Amino acid sequence: MTRTSISIVILVGVVFCGLLLSGDSAGPSAKAQANQSVQAEDLYKDSRVLVEVFVVEVKLSALYDLGVSPIGQKPNSVSVENILKCLRNDDWAQVTAGAKLALGQQQRGSTKATETTYVQRETPVPAGRGRAGAVSRSFESYSIGKSFDAQVAIRPDSRIFVAFTFSQNTVDKAALESGAPPATITRDFSGSVCLEAGKPSIVGAMQNEQMAAFLIISADIGCK
Repeated sequence: MTRTSISIVILVGVVFCGLLLSGDSAGPSAKAQANQSVQAEDLYKDSRVLVEVFVVEVKLSALYDLGVSPIGQKPNSVSVENILKCLRNDDWAQVTAGAKLALGQQQRGSTKATETTYVQRETPVPAGRGRAGAVSRSFESYSIGKSFDAQVAIRPDSRIFVAFTFSQNTVDKAALESGAPPATITRDFSGSVCLEAGKPSIVGAMQNEQMAAFLIISADIGCK
């Protein structure tokens, strides 16, 4: 055998051994990664997620008193802590709607509530059609309700992904009590967010000249 042939045989042997060694080292690593993936996937398969959503109406003047920027400029943008401070005073803020869902890993659920409110109206009877001072009574109906739809997924890092849709239909209660035709309010929110377990987050807001309505979502992990 010539010197050139011997060199080729040695080179092929070195390459072959290198392939064997790399295969041995890659094999266990890939298997370990697969096992880790399975463990992460199974870690929360028997867990339950409690998702809560709240609508909080806050007077803008109360937020201004706390130093909150009206256009969300950092570091003075509104926070959950600001809203909690406002809720300590009934004249500053109030929770106007709420809903809860308990869902398993990778599950979707929904809840809905509707209510019909009737308002009595009194109309004077025209002269000549009844006794003096007579009134005609009638009732107007207003539909009030809310619906909440959510899907959850617990990530390997224990953060909770929530895809949600929330709708609220209500009327101005102050107007109802005064007898004036009430203004109807409809709010629709939808989106997705990744939450830390047990930590509420603002996921939507609407406001007019005097009031802001915040949608706050919280999710926590428990066992089934």
